[in-house]
Amino acid sequence: MSKILIIDDEKDICFLISEILVDEKYITEYAINSSIALNKFTKFKPDLIILDVWLGNSDLDGIELLKKFKELNPLIPIIIISGHGTVDMAVNAIKCGAYDFIEKPFNSEKIIIVSKRAIESANLLQENNKLKSITIKQIPLIGNSNFIKKLNKEIIKIAHSNSRVFISGIVGAGKKLISQLIHQNSIYSNLLCFIVDFKNITENELAEMFSEDEININQNILVQANNNTLILDNIDMLPINYQQKLLLSLENNKLFKNYKINLKQKIISLSNKNIKDEIKKGNFIKNLYERLSTIKIEIPEINNRREDIVPICEYYLDYYNKNKKYKFLFSQKAKTKLELYHWPGNIPQIINYAQKTIILNHEFNNNSNYEIENLPMDMGDYEQKHKIEDSFDLSLKEARNNFERNYFISQIQRFNGNISKISNFTGMERTALYRKFKSLNINIENN
Repeated sequence: MSKILIIDDEKDICFLISEILVDEKYITEYAINSSIALNKFTKFKPDLIILDVWLGNSDLDGIELLKKFKELNPLIPIIIISGHGTVDMAVNAIKCGAYDFIEKPFNSEKIIIVSKRAIESANLLQENNKLKSITIKQIPLIGNSNFIKKLNKEIIKIAHSNSRVFISGIVGAGKKLISQLIHQNSIYSNLLCFIVDFKNITENELAEMFSEDEININQNILVQANNNTLILDNIDMLPINYQQKLLLSLENNKLFKNYKINLKQKIISLSNKNIKDEIKKGNFIKNLYERLSTIKIEIPEINNRREDIVPICEYYLDYYNKNKKYKFLFSQKAKTKLELYHWPGNIPQIINYAQKTIILNHEFNNNSNYEIENLPMDMGDYEQKHKIEDSFDLSLKEARNNFERNYFISQIQRFNGNISKISNFTGMERTALYRKFKSLNINIENN
């Protein structure tokens, strides 16, 4: 049951608010000046404070007391009330940390609704802080592809720069992981990054997020994420009219400076779509893309960086292995099959596969290492079996050519067309490979 401390120099007001809140099952206490209020704050330990901005016969006025409470507990939600409210007073109170401002005379329903929201918001903030205190295993960028090697070298430089980052790639490519790694290496790493997902967001929510009026400026996403990392997920789904608002805010900080707000943040935008195509279709503003993409990271799908498949699978195989008494290993045959398989679900499919492998290989001999030979899901056996059976009606030469063609196409796909790697694996010289590809009518660029 939540506790609320009511502070007003008029006892009648304290009693009135108390009766309203007690009916809603809250526990209340009241104080008529700052000295009593500070004493009760320590002993009562409220979940919410309702504070009158004017306090007669008091050492501290409402704003001074607000600041004192925030020093003692930065997370305590405080609702300011006043019978002489002005816009300047409301803005000042909110800048000093007030959750909301209510003018007298007020109705019961408004007190109840705002109090409930303030407590829920504070509880959510406290839960987030608890999450921050938990040591979460940081997932690294895993793989041996040139893309991963290059990004691993540049990630700290990207994180430390003030430049805005635009990350694009199909669903499951790893955009969120990369954005989190940038945040974790930035100057804001001690905070939970501020994430906004524009997928399935309502018009009312968007209106709040891009609020520009003085009273609601704190609801603006740039203000909420000030001095933090702001991740804009599915940025391509932001409606054009709000794209224009965001562009105006990024191009001209005058609006925020008028409110004495100095914006400083790391902005990372994520998109599943080809944003240049969206610009051509008129679905995205070109100037906004240019503002958001000082640094561009385009993530290739996993099938175009097959060197990363086995390392990712091995990492998550170990990650989900709760019984560390045994270590799971893939046989060379299994690794080859993993590299040759087409992963339509990208990285999430590999992660799910690693989990399934652990589950289906939990019974084994009491060895410290367990080598996985048989994969627990269809990795193309059916298709390969039928290719072999189809060859039974061919002459030996045709069947051999058919096998060689399928074999080399598979190796080209496995090594992303890298001739040196194909040569090393097959044991054939580069010139011999090119001759073989020509004889089998294989175009390496189309595979």
